[in-house]
Amino acid sequence: MQVQLTQMIQRHWGRQVYAIRDKRKAIVADTNKGLLYVKSYSSKEKADWVVSLSRQLLQKGFSETLRYYDTKEGRSVVPFNGSYFVAIRPIMGRDAKYDDVYDVMRTVHCLGEYHRHAKGIEGGPSLETKAAPIIEKWENRLERFLLVTQKLQSSRSVGNLEKRIIRISPYILAEARAALDMARRSPIVEEYQAALASRAVAHRDLASHNFLIGDKTFLIDYDTAMYDTPLIDLIQMIDRTLDQQKWQFDCFYRMMEQYQLSVPLTEQQYALVYLLLRYPDNFMREVIGLYEGKRRFVSKKIDAYLTMIIKQWSQRMNFFRGSQHFLYEEQQSESTIVV
Repeated sequence: MQVQLTQMIQRHWGRQVYAIRDKRKAIVADTNKGLLYVKSYSSKEKADWVVSLSRQLLQKGFSETLRYYDTKEGRSVVPFNGSYFVAIRPIMGRDAKYDDVYDVMRTVHCLGEYHRHAKGIEGGPSLETKAAPIIEKWENRLERFLLVTQKLQSSRSVGNLEKRIIRISPYILAEARAALDMARRSPIVEEYQAALASRAVAHRDLASHNFLIGDKTFLIDYDTAMYDTPLIDLIQMIDRTLDQQKWQFDCFYRMMEQYQLSVPLTEQQYALVYLLLRYPDNFMREVIGLYEGKRRFVSKKIDAYLTMIIKQWSQRMNFFRGSQHFLYEEQQSESTIVV
């Protein structure tokens, strides 16, 4: 397979390939013209979409994105062995780290600039749903997490990590249900409909390694990008960051201020971000990934991450202690958001 892949790269992109290796979801080719990143997709539509999105962003003035090479024949997508391949120009930089405040400020600014430009985008996918996609995603994740914890509780042999997960699961479930209740009664559906109307594209996968930091900060990997409210990106990024920053309110405030240098938020949007951060998404995602279906090896990194979240639970609860200031019943018009 490597020989065939090498020949395909040489034939279509006109480079002599010395070696290839895997890197996450891509292939890195060492060639006579430098490094070349090659990525495959299961459908031509997805491959065409990621290339189109990147090029539309560049046309709109967002330069901190991926650039794709056309083949010698002028094509951006190459079919090969049942998949569809694209070639990406390498970006010099390191993965961002959400435990580093310097990196956090650079990445949230980059996200704001991406959202400022990612409007009026043509040809993107969307989910057919009456609710906002985030609500359906969270409902599904809650159901799956509940099944996993029930499975752990009925298991005859559990390790120390499993015992900690079982102990904290009632609190996780309570927070998830409370956040879902707020989401269903919040304006998130209206925000989603507004995003569809403006053809705004959310990235939807803001792991820290999808930001590369060098002279500039780049946002990469648009595989999950689709029409959706930009607020879900901001919520996801802040949530992942605050787990690394011990739920310090000052960090939240600074991220929101930095983001608004590019995309000003209304009071309602600001409150909505704060309220929906309450869904314990990171913990549930990692537990589901570990224990759903066939059991797999628990790495020290994942063990440490879940343990960190558990140990910081009191800081997390303190962070949301002021949430009542954002909540009110319809008769209390002095507050910010109706739920």
